[in-house]
Amino acid sequence: MTEETKQLPVINYKDKQYKQEDLTNQQKYLINQVIDITKKEDQIKFNLDQVLAMKQVFEERLDKEMSQ
Repeated sequence: MTEETKQLPVINYKDKQYKQEDLTNQQKYLINQVIDITKKEDQIKFNLDQVLAMKQVFEERLDKEMSQ
């Protein structure tokens, strides 16, 4: 039976690839921070889209009420 070696994932950052095993703990920490912040940014954009859509509905209803 052949021995399989598990390779850690490759990190892509600014069009460059880095082997996870070659990164320092600080680099790994900062990468994880950027990943987490990006997820939060995406969630905020998602929520903002919902808020803007709700605002539009209420403005349309207000316009209708004001025109009566």
